[in-house]
Amino acid sequence: MVHSLASHVFTTANEIGITRKGYAWILADAITSSLNSINYSTLRSMQGFLGVKPFVPKTIELDNFTIRWRKKFLQENPNLIQYYPNPDVFGLWAYDSTWALAIAAERNVVSGIPQNGTTFMESLSMVRFKGLSGEFSFGQSKAQPPYYQSSQNLQIVNVIGDGDISTVGYWTPKMNLTGEYNRNVTLRPIIWPGYSIQQPTGWIPFNPMNRLKIGVPMLKRDKKYMAYSFMSNHSIVDYCLKIFEKYDAAVGDITILANRSMFVDFSLPFTEAGVAVIVPVIRDDLVDPGWLFLKPLSLKLWITSFSFFVFLGFVVWILEHENNEDFCCGPIWHQIATGLWFSFSIMVFAQREKLTSNLSRMVVVIWFFVVFVLAQSYTASLTSWLTVQQLQPVTDINQIIRNNWFVGYQNGSFIYGTLKVLGIQHLVPYDTLEQLNDLLTKGSRKGGVDAAIDEIPYMKLFLGIYGGNYTMTVSQYSTGGSGFAFPLGSTLVDDISKALLNMTQVDKEIKAIDKTWFGNDEIKKFSSSDDSYTSSSIDLSYFKSLFIITASATILALTLYLFRYSFDLTTIWTRIIATVTYQINIEPPVAAIEEEEASPNTE
Repeated sequence: MVHSLASHVFTTANEIGITRKGYAWILADAITSSLNSINYSTLRSMQGFLGVKPFVPKTIELDNFTIRWRKKFLQENPNLIQYYPNPDVFGLWAYDSTWALAIAAERNVVSGIPQNGTTFMESLSMVRFKGLSGEFSFGQSKAQPPYYQSSQNLQIVNVIGDGDISTVGYWTPKMNLTGEYNRNVTLRPIIWPGYSIQQPTGWIPFNPMNRLKIGVPMLKRDKKYMAYSFMSNHSIVDYCLKIFEKYDAAVGDITILANRSMFVDFSLPFTEAGVAVIVPVIRDDLVDPGWLFLKPLSLKLWITSFSFFVFLGFVVWILEHENNEDFCCGPIWHQIATGLWFSFSIMVFAQREKLTSNLSRMVVVIWFFVVFVLAQSYTASLTSWLTVQQLQPVTDINQIIRNNWFVGYQNGSFIYGTLKVLGIQHLVPYDTLEQLNDLLTKGSRKGGVDAAIDEIPYMKLFLGIYGGNYTMTVSQYSTGGSGFAFPLGSTLVDDISKALLNMTQVDKEIKAIDKTWFGNDEIKKFSSSDDSYTSSSIDLSYFKSLFIITASATILALTLYLFRYSFDLTTIWTRIIATVTYQINIEPPVAAIEEEEASPNTE
């Protein structure tokens, strides 16, 4: 950092009050080594600053050089006599480097060594002498940089009032930080900014005599935050700057967002983070209770099950009507009715007809298992429908987008921008909880909304009042929660955050506050989107595999039966053809046929 820029920075810091008591400043070696060249007015603004620089031991040669250098400097710059300049360590290193070059060149001339770059670098690497900055030498090879033995030791200095610079300690590679380098030198104590000898704590303790100025949101029923929506001609940056010119903190339902953290410091959140969806409850108990027995199974499953009962009854009749008296007696319609009766009686395992065909037995065994699974599932689902209150909540925001619903949002909330990004087209603002309740009650068909989206604390507060008519689903979109806002760099942030942690993790006070504002635990549980509080009809997809297996086995049995029946039918047609041929006096093949049929018996 150049002197002019350093002077400007430190002077400005003093003007804005960050060099007073309670602050600590530590300077790098580049600035500390140049303190002797900084003007007096700037040094006064740097009172209490600490700095480190390479240590240069005091010697008679250094004092004589300083006198000669200052005299020459003032002769050339008579207007700068008030600065009382001294050479810094960079000037001393430059002076010693010049001496090293002269010594190396002189040795080459005296020794008669040819003057070129290689021989000169070798001579320069062997130069060692005690210079103004201490023991001075270069590295042993071309690749090594210059090596200054004295620069390994550091000096810690303190800028005191009126531009005085005092030594307060040293650092060496062997002894590390030490208060002694020369026992003949007395070290002064550190004088911190504000002429204090107490070490700064890094923050200014709160003075109970000074009252904190807290900005509180303008509250309606829903605790609306007086954010930038009231200041349409100004930006959020202007708002933060104006607020904290008058107040030490802002307390309220202030959502922690990334873009806001660029202008203020937030405490830890004191509310639950996240976004929730509120929808009206659709109660299935409004349906006629007389038809509730149909709800456990979906319509497709009812139709499929009935179709399979009819299909299985028809197949069993085909397989059994030839040899089974229970299925072959009476008219054809009576036989079919017997087959259907047999199939439907399997539901209660009350069938009395005995099966004689192995194919029909195979089909019925598989159907027994399917009916057993269906009956057990129906019983369990019906029990749930009769005993548990039925709700049909929205699952997530994606469902709202697919259905193109009208959505309510709190006026002035950041939620509006989020919903726009998600692609929700129909957005309706509201200001109070009463307005939200009216919008949800009307619904989108009457100028209201189908759902409302906002942060979880607002939605829980709404449910605490109108919870019996609505249900809440937590969305996957999250926020930082609500916290207290402070000016950037405020020392109150840590204290407030620790107090919030004690309240949320140790004390029971926060639970009492939740109960007061958000209602009791029963309302919260009723308002959750837990699937244990809902029942849905059993869909066909759950039994699709069973029906496919049953259909495959039934078709296989029916195919085998028809294949066997086709052989019997061929024999019958052969007999008919032989009879007809005999009647028209053609060479009768009947005798041959009878011989073929009788031949197995003779054997």
